[in-house]
Amino acid sequence: MPSAMVTFNGRITLPNHVRKELGIKTGDSVDFVEIEKGRFAIVTGSDPISDPKGWVPKLDFEPEVEEADEVLQ
Repeated sequence: MPSAMVTFNGRITLPNHVRKELGIKTGDSVDFVEIEKGRFAIVTGSDPISDPKGWVPKLDFEPEVEEADEVLQ
């Protein structure tokens, strides 16, 4: 079973063969999913940190925009 040591700052290094099996590369994110009380699975995250697309949610409505002519009058 692969293992990793936790540093003083709470960081761990995933073993190379685990990263390869999960397809994790530098800059990728991982999620910790609780599978039962006190047990977690490590899964690949939704987006790499270097790709901010999707960080800001889309609006479900169109914001109201005043016409420039109306504002000046």
